[in-house]
Amino acid sequence: MSLATLSLGHRAEIIKLARLCGVAEDSLAWLGQLEPKTIRALREQATAAMFDADRKRFQNMAVASRLLPIPILVLIIEKVIGPLICARVCGLVPASRAIEIAGKLKLQFMVDTCMQLDPRSAQELIGSFPKHLIIAIARELAARGEYVTMGRFIDLIALDVIPAVVEAIPDNAKLLHIAFFAEDTSRLGDIVERLTPERLKSVVEHSANGSAELWGEALALISGVDVGLQQKLAAITGALPEASLNTIVRNTQAIGRWDVLLPIVARMEPAQQQRVINLSVLQDDAIFADIIRAVFQLPDIRPVILLLTQLKPDARARLDEIAKRLGLSLPDPALLGPLIGGR
Repeated sequence: MSLATLSLGHRAEIIKLARLCGVAEDSLAWLGQLEPKTIRALREQATAAMFDADRKRFQNMAVASRLLPIPILVLIIEKVIGPLICARVCGLVPASRAIEIAGKLKLQFMVDTCMQLDPRSAQELIGSFPKHLIIAIARELAARGEYVTMGRFIDLIALDVIPAVVEAIPDNAKLLHIAFFAEDTSRLGDIVERLTPERLKSVVEHSANGSAELWGEALALISGVDVGLQQKLAAITGALPEASLNTIVRNTQAIGRWDVLLPIVARMEPAQQQRVINLSVLQDDAIFADIIRAVFQLPDIRPVILLLTQLKPDARARLDEIAKRLGLSLPDPALLGPLIGGR
């Protein structure tokens, strides 16, 4: 079992756990036998075990730090203590004092410390950070490619700061990488809603024309937001040039995620559905076979069955023939129950 063969949810959780433990990502690929939520629970337990060790000693250090003037404390932190211990202690210091200290630290040191923070104790601290510091730290983390760290803290940043953070990271691929590692995927909708229409369209276009890995992360983002936003993102995708849609088809086939893409296409307007489902690049027996298998993995198959009725008659006949070869039979939409969850 390798990381590349696992689902998007498995990959995200295993990469985050590997990062926490300081081991190679593929060395934990065997955890793909577990549910993503189980891997996340394991990571949370490991986080507690790692960060709670010697907690009493770090609490004593936090108390002692209050006795020193901030200029002297900053000197000791940067020259003696280092970012690892600083990260352990700062979550135990009142947020107002920690922010005052942070404002005096060198940016590089501050970023190094953020990478070591305990996310459980950082909520008040990160949520209270001044806007200019958050932007500076986010820009540096993105430049370093520290997407796991940024994803871990994205739900702690005040929503009104998000547009400025997004503007500070002009690389759309980096935005997608960050979103892929977000801890609270339910908050992604709030963040996406704060992107300008131009930036949102640019992100979708970039992901559609990028690598298979990048498209997989975009699928994870789209599938993680609410229905209304899914429809909005689906509409942007459905309006892309044919060359971009062809790349989406090839990348979806490469990563084997028709079970994620098909429900998204089913949320497009009928004209867009018809355009996408009848792309010439999609009219391939291997792709049709994978689409059929994906249909039967879905919790609600009716939207996708209705989508497949948009195929041209000869393509639909070929799809049904391939289904028979696989020992499967696509149901008649008229015989299915009411549509679940809307279009």
